[in-house]
Amino acid sequence: MKAKRVKNPLLVILCWPLFLMAQQNTISPYSVFGIGELQNQAFSLNNSMGGLGVALRPEAYLNPMNPASLSGLRLTTYEAGISATSMFLSEGNLNQEYFSGTLSYLSLGFPISKGFAASTGLMPYSFQGYELLQSFEIESAEDTLAYSVNHSGSGGIHRAYINFGVEPFKGFSVGATCSGIFGRLKNKRDLVYSQNDYLNRRDENTYTVRDFVVDLGAQYQTTLNDKTLTLGASFQPESRLNADSEDRIYTYNVVGDFEYVRDTIFPVSLNSSSGLVLPKSYVLGASYSEDKHWMVSAEFDFKEWAELQLFGETDPQLRNATQYKVGFWWIPNHSNIHKYLSNIQYRGGFNFNTGFLSVSAFGEPISPSEIREMSFSLGLGLPLKKSKSTLNLGFQFGKRGSLDTGLVEEKYVKFQLALTFNDKWFTKRKID
Repeated sequence: MKAKRVKNPLLVILCWPLFLMAQQNTISPYSVFGIGELQNQAFSLNNSMGGLGVALRPEAYLNPMNPASLSGLRLTTYEAGISATSMFLSEGNLNQEYFSGTLSYLSLGFPISKGFAASTGLMPYSFQGYELLQSFEIESAEDTLAYSVNHSGSGGIHRAYINFGVEPFKGFSVGATCSGIFGRLKNKRDLVYSQNDYLNRRDENTYTVRDFVVDLGAQYQTTLNDKTLTLGASFQPESRLNADSEDRIYTYNVVGDFEYVRDTIFPVSLNSSSGLVLPKSYVLGASYSEDKHWMVSAEFDFKEWAELQLFGETDPQLRNATQYKVGFWWIPNHSNIHKYLSNIQYRGGFNFNTGFLSVSAFGEPISPSEIREMSFSLGLGLPLKKSKSTLNLGFQFGKRGSLDTGLVEEKYVKFQLALTFNDKWFTKRKID
């Protein structure tokens, strides 16, 4: 038997990151709402400090949370990260554990001239992956018919972007990001009867999105008491994205391990230039630092998720979300090159999120509860010897939801491993 050669290895290399991101990376029941479980649009440095970044202005790291920060980039920088998550779900007396891993991001940034730089990257935007089961019985004088309704979803949305940052005059920087949003979300609802002489029914819905969004950022940096004060802000306007929707309904029965489709309603397909409407968001932050020694930062993040629309319809269970973030990094003694521990960048942070959901227990007629989230994070920036690169380790410990009103509580531990590679590219060498 002969092995087939790959005709286009470059295409495989380019598509491999998308394949890794396309794997199911959540089982959260809350991913049934909106466009799924939203992913932090942040890198390892940001995540290790509570997920903040609008007021960060690193010289040797990429910061996707504010394009204006690129104007401070001094070296060509490549970053890649992978992450792993252990999730523990609880509902009443039921418990479930889940482990997943994925490629977190890829990014490349480079200075074009002094005070002007660009970067490009790829990262996940949201994941969907849930299974919910309801069981019912219909009783009569002669017999009892049992049936179940199974809800499931899969898929995800991804983001590929290019951004620019420029410092038009000393201390003030602006930037813009253009992102391509693309992906597919698939939802299924199965009505399954316990008796084989009844036909089961399946309703399928698939959303496919592909379009562009733009967000803007600004930073102002000044000196205060011989330290550096940085103020940052970012804004994403409402974005109307082109999307397709396909609905399909059919009946089927199961014989052994096989499904046999019986009747199919012709698929209903829709396309709209505003099929997905992403809402406005605003972020404000400040940082205070001493060069190569320490930095503290705080951030306020507000997103109007109640305004999200899918083909003209809003979800009454979505609400506006506010995040409060604080974080820091500290290097004991950057100038002491003989003690490695003194050159490590130690990071930490805290994040409180009011959440974008207000829901009640599945099938229960009770008042909805806000799904809040809280997390602590720790991280290390490990400089690699004889290199300008850094190995980044990050840990995040968090909780979302509550058991108080019959909802699902999620506790998780996230680990992130990332490499930041720095070098001087596109620089002409001077020969004396």
